[in-house]
Amino acid sequence: MSLRTIKAMDQSWHEECFVCAGPCKKPLVGTSFYERDGKPYCRIDFEQMFAARCFGCTKVITENAIVALNGKWHRECFKCKKCQTPITESTFAVEDQKPLCAACSG
Repeated sequence: MSLRTIKAMDQSWHEECFVCAGPCKKPLVGTSFYERDGKPYCRIDFEQMFAARCFGCTKVITENAIVALNGKWHRECFKCKKCQTPITESTFAVEDQKPLCAACSG
């Protein structure tokens, strides 16, 4: 057992105890980490457990998202249900909870 301590999140930790609280349990000493409810997480576990997921592809959204149709979308996933063209206009039609571009909805 190490005698080194780590100061993080306003607490002191034994070096070997400062590990990801997610499934991986990887050591976090010397790495960046995320905090949630007083527990440290590596980036991968944090995103898998807590990040928003795209309504189109169901993958984690880590950057800006489009909020529409009661969900969040990657910009590239918010595309017309019929022609698959990305929808960049602020107005669009909806069919079966999927967006339709103006050309396909007319």
